[in-house]
Amino acid sequence: MTTAAHHDPYILPMPTPDTPVVLPHRVLPMHAHINGRYAEWTWPLAALTENPSSNKASIRWRKCPAAFRDELRLAAWTMINGELRPTFLAERATRLRARVSLSDLTEAVRQWMYLAAWLEERGLTSLAQCTTAVWDTYDQHLLAAGSSRKRVLEILGALTRLWAFDQLSARPVGIARPPWDKLGADDYLPADSSAGGGENASEPIAEETMGPLLVWALRMVDDLANDILAGFAETRRLAEVGRTIPSTPAGQAALDAYLDPLVAARAPLPAVRLKGHDGYGFARYYVGGLTGASRHQVALYVERHGLVPAAAERPGPCPLPTPITGRIAGRPWREALDFAETPGLIRLLVTACFIVIAYLTGMRPGENGAELHLMQHSAGFK
Repeated sequence: MTTAAHHDPYILPMPTPDTPVVLPHRVLPMHAHINGRYAEWTWPLAALTENPSSNKASIRWRKCPAAFRDELRLAAWTMINGELRPTFLAERATRLRARVSLSDLTEAVRQWMYLAAWLEERGLTSLAQCTTAVWDTYDQHLLAAGSSRKRVLEILGALTRLWAFDQLSARPVGIARPPWDKLGADDYLPADSSAGGGENASEPIAEETMGPLLVWALRMVDDLANDILAGFAETRRLAEVGRTIPSTPAGQAALDAYLDPLVAARAPLPAVRLKGHDGYGFARYYVGGLTGASRHQVALYVERHGLVPAAAERPGPCPLPTPITGRIAGRPWREALDFAETPGLIRLLVTACFIVIAYLTGMRPGENGAELHLMQHSAGFK
């Protein structure tokens, strides 16, 4: 009496020339219409992702050495539609995943083709000829290329997947197990050039420095942020009004009432630092936004009274009308915020937030840069 052969769900049936490149259970809706057939020269892979920018991802088999094309097609198709066994992953206790991202998948196949080209140059015609000795020699080839430790590790991982998915294919070639999978990858990688072994090797900031820095970063966030945010919003509002408000008699009257006494007394005039130059310029948008005078009205007044050179000689503040609520040692930390200083204060506030977050989360330098850029961008800076 015979029994039916045990069905292994991790081994896919042998594809035919008309089998879809991406089987229906792996197709995602956004690019479901972009698929190909097993026998075609180009395999579109967009059906594996919902990323709208990935609709051109593909594998081009004409780039693969002819002797290895059929073997790599089957391994690649198995990787596209299958997944590694849980036991395979558990035995290795690594970060290997049952399935990889689209970008990792295409990179893995690219590395397989590089291996095939290298084998062909040495007169080999099948992946079955990848013995332990051949793997050792190929690893020396990778090391001679001068790639980083991380990069070589990524390539070895892609080659391990080739062996693993060959075992899961309907017609295994019989590739030898890579020695780095059996013995560990460390001896097959370039020497580790960092003392930290992947950890943050930066010298910690001394407590004498970090303590006060963190305290004042927290003070700025807790005690001064409301004033800074209100002042920055008012700066933007005044600048927008100064740029866009139309001319009116009321605006002209307010402009005259504000500037005439300053001009008559030769008092300091509202001024801002000139970008990219030394010296000061007349704060036209501040004055327009404050008085309700149009750009044209302000420009005529400035020209009539010679306020461009006067502001350069007698630069004065541009105080904002927003209230000051923050206190340092029980006293207001500013009499008033200045129209010209709020962008700089926002940058300092963002930096204070960053210091607190970076310190409390233990970010690494590479992560710090991205986080700070994101925070600055959110605050309106490039």
